[in-house]
Amino acid sequence: MTYFDWNATAPLLDEARDAWLRASESAWANPSVAYRVGVQARLELDEARDWLAAQFCVGPEQVIFTSGATEASNGFVRESARRTGPNGEIWISAVEHPAVRATALEYWGEGRVRQIPVQPSGELDLDWLESRMKTHRPSLVCVMAVNNETGVIQPWQAVAELCRVHRVAYFCDAVQWMGKRELAGQPWAHCAGVALSGHKFGGPKGIGCLILGPEWSGMKIQAGGSQEFASRSGTENIAGVVSMVAALRQRMTCPSPEALQTARDGFEQKLLELWDDAVTIHGAGAQRVWNTCSVALPGFPSNRWIARLDRRGFQISAGSACSTGKAGPSPVLTAMSIPDEVARRTVRISGGWETRPEDWQALFVALKEVHGELEEPGKLDGPGRIIQI
Repeated sequence: MTYFDWNATAPLLDEARDAWLRASESAWANPSVAYRVGVQARLELDEARDWLAAQFCVGPEQVIFTSGATEASNGFVRESARRTGPNGEIWISAVEHPAVRATALEYWGEGRVRQIPVQPSGELDLDWLESRMKTHRPSLVCVMAVNNETGVIQPWQAVAELCRVHRVAYFCDAVQWMGKRELAGQPWAHCAGVALSGHKFGGPKGIGCLILGPEWSGMKIQAGGSQEFASRSGTENIAGVVSMVAALRQRMTCPSPEALQTARDGFEQKLLELWDDAVTIHGAGAQRVWNTCSVALPGFPSNRWIARLDRRGFQISAGSACSTGKAGPSPVLTAMSIPDEVARRTVRISGGWETRPEDWQALFVALKEVHGELEEPGKLDGPGRIIQI
């Protein structure tokens, strides 16, 4: 199996698994109790929280552990609506993740949700935002750090500064940034909220984090007990927390993105040399993270490419895993003014930290072979069977 869907989920790191097993044995007690095994569990939780707080340049009380980025995003957007008056607006980028977009529509109402347009490259139209904010002041702005479908890096640092100047709350979905881009030295402390998810960089599923700005500390995203500084009730998943932190620590020591990007760029260049104008690489003119290639392949819809490649041991996707099964073109590609016919041929190929240059080369060869098969209707695909996809 050659896995190329790391943006959906990353394989569990050995370091994360070892940390989970150790914490499951040594920190199994409830961290809210006063006896020794509970205190030991609390120490493990506090150590992980302190480390994350230091990376984000915030206080430990601003780090709230959640079940993942969806819960973090849902909770923040929902509760910000509750804090805001009936006339307040939320502005979100046109390429936001469904965890933000759907929650905004549900809890703010369609009439109070404004989309910030993106350029054809997939980058946020920063001029539009800057111009509008001179005359309008939204209650909350949501712009992700990296788009999960195209890998396009958004100008989130500039958005954070713009919001700071205009005294507007800013929420950042940083899920695809974590482990792929530098963590330290970023303006996290200027954000009202930041969401991350452990399984995107080699931690376990079911654990994530919400980093709250100082004015938002104490925001209640789940009612009940007083855990997580009364922000998120429920007994903490200590093994998950420790495992997630172990994964992020490891990712911060991985090879430089420049070295990993060379293989992705070479793969894209070969596609263009082979098929020229028959392929479209989305976001090619923008700055992208090193692992992601969103490409419209020639001639055939994405599901046919995906199924044929899967039979050869290559896993790719049609876009966001959270949108799988939904009819119609991707809202991200629509926002980029990509024609529907091109969007239907689009696949997302996302490598990872352990993806080798020879893996990209093998995928390129497989794509050529699959294209040849797809151009021959009724070609035998297996012993005596005709596969129609």
